Amino acid sequence: MENADNMLEEASTVLPNPKALVPESLNEVNVLFMGPVENGYFKPVPDKRNTPPRWEAGSYSLAAGKWPSPSLTAALMDLSTYNGYSIMVIASEWNEEVISQARIFGVLNNTACDVVNKFAYEQLQEKEDEISAYVSGISN
Repeated sequence: MENADNMLEEASTVLPNPKALVPESLNEVNVLFMGPVENGYFKPVPDKRNTPPRWEAGSYSLAAGKWPSPSLTAALMDLSTYNGYSIMVIASEWNEEVISQARIFGVLNNTACDVVNKFAYEQLQEKEDEISAYVSGISN
């Protein structure tokens, strides 16, 4: 029975806070962008969740990593294959030209994008952290 007591003592060990196990990039603000791609540039629809909006209307490039890139070469995604379609993107950072730490998780035709924008985009924005965790594979 002595072994059983030792096992119970070991079982009461407190595990680390689960948030401490989440990769650093997912501890940042995650934002859902959605919109058409034209001429290789992403044109996100306006932010419906916040006033004033978190980003300005315009044409953006996407980068999978941090921007500006620590290396001297530009690490921008080639969006030309998405011309004529709309994409859904989760990203952590953006400026007036580049949305960085971006993960494309959906491709829609432009009519579908308009429907989602009109009827569901604000509700999707309320779930940005959950969508980010799912897209990253942590909560699958």
